Amino acid sequence: MNKGTMEGIRPLEQWIEKMMAHYEAAGLAMAVVDKNVTLYQKFFGFRDGENQTVIDENTIFGLASVSKSFTALSIMQLAEKGVIDLWGPVSRYLPEFHNAHAAQPVTVAHLLSHAGGFLPKRRMLVEEVARSMGIWQEGKAEIGPHPGLAMEGCRRVCKGLDEEEARTGLPGEYMSYSNDSYGLLSEIIRRYGGENSFQDYLEKNVFAPLGMDRATGLFIAPAQDPNSTKLYFHKDGKRHWCRDYYDNAFVLMGGGAVKASLGSMKKYVQMYLNEGKGEHGRLLSPYGIREMMKPRQHYRYGQWYGYGMAMSDLEGVRMVGHGGSMTGISSHFAFSPELEAGVVVLCNTSGVPVSRVAEEALRWVTGAAVPAPMKTWQDAGWSEEEKKSCLGKFASAEGNEVTFTWENGDLHLTMGGKERQFIMAGHDLIILPGEFSQSDILLLREEGRGVWGVRTGGRILTRQ
Repeated sequence: MNKGTMEGIRPLEQWIEKMMAHYEAAGLAMAVVDKNVTLYQKFFGFRDGENQTVIDENTIFGLASVSKSFTALSIMQLAEKGVIDLWGPVSRYLPEFHNAHAAQPVTVAHLLSHAGGFLPKRRMLVEEVARSMGIWQEGKAEIGPHPGLAMEGCRRVCKGLDEEEARTGLPGEYMSYSNDSYGLLSEIIRRYGGENSFQDYLEKNVFAPLGMDRATGLFIAPAQDPNSTKLYFHKDGKRHWCRDYYDNAFVLMGGGAVKASLGSMKKYVQMYLNEGKGEHGRLLSPYGIREMMKPRQHYRYGQWYGYGMAMSDLEGVRMVGHGGSMTGISSHFAFSPELEAGVVVLCNTSGVPVSRVAEEALRWVTGAAVPAPMKTWQDAGWSEEEKKSCLGKFASAEGNEVTFTWENGDLHLTMGGKERQFIMAGHDLIILPGEFSQSDILLLREEGRGVWGVRTGGRILTRQ
């Protein structure tokens, strides 16, 4: 199905180099695959910028929220075995969760599509819980698989969710990206998957069957691996680095704990292209794979979310995948069943729009010129009443904030303490343009209630 040529991808390579310079990205690894072979692969920059150490396909990168697709795959495996019921209440599997303040039961399926009704909460970190338990050892111990950490983390996460009276709506009504939800899913896997830890389950049921010998859910091992990346991030206008995979790590592992090399991730993508079949056998039925890819919740402009996967349209075909971002991590994988091709992009610097790189790489497979120009938007002509209906501050306990003010006779937008340019592109749709990527804000409005929230980055922020 590949119509791309090596000459045709050169402009994309030049664009990637320009983008990396703009974001001061240290290194990036990219591969395009079909069901069986690598169609294209290239390494940009360095895994260690100070020593200019090159990247290869065995270099370990963090995956951050790409891990959610592994969690969803694992849940689907247990569902196919009849161990869990996707539409069974979460409280059946995690008695610590009391389903408080919810008009209807929150199910496992709701967690898979971020539709449990939970608003974003403060991230509960590995370090925070481990310190309170006396097992932290200043981050020098491998405590990710510690069963006591998982039990205490689950107890605290469930308690926090049960104490929160505010909801996005009924379970299944709205999507709001939830690390808590995927943390609880990994605890269900730990308790019902027949292994001692979530990491052990992945190793036995995902990594080994796929031949992913450079993948792990651990923390210390990848940091000490001689072929792993430094983690680069920007603070106070300067680029810094660390090797601390515990940094900002959620206490339950299902939302972001996986690390892997490009070589291992190629096998993971090919499994989806082969409808659940891996190097050493089948991981999931074709039906299960299709269920993961089924659009269930509106996610962002032009995107829907299934079970651990986001879907959008690309040149008339489906593009399915997931991204991730944490300290020193920007990751994305995507594939198209119609194109029979997929892509992996791994970067060791925070805040780099690698999802756009993945999109352009799949566009190259179609034979189209890359990179495509950014979509241009026209102002939809909001009335003054429409503009003033969203005035105020919208925020979440996770720390995100959007504020609309009325100044000099027009609407102004501030995010993260900085005023942003924006386009009122459609009914309740705001686009934030950029040179290399663009994002959106969707106003959430109900009759008699007005604009009660906004969704940005998949997360719902409520009016304060």
